[in-house]
Amino acid sequence: MVAITKDAGVFVTTRRHDTIINLMDLPRTWLKRHSLRQKLGRMDGRMLRDIGWNVYDARREASKPFWKA
Repeated sequence: MVAITKDAGVFVTTRRHDTIINLMDLPRTWLKRHSLRQKLGRMDGRMLRDIGWNVYDARREASKPFWKA
């Protein structure tokens, strides 16, 4: 189970100094981001309130492309 919180760190990749590792992590980061945004987009207002989101912010985040943090 993956927790979805309003913490910006959930949707932002961490920076590492090793470029090769970053390139290897990029597809995983995109897949995770895509999956989380799909789940966020399927939640109703009650579920969103439970995790501290409002409908507007959740829909805006869910509509972003996977490559944008």
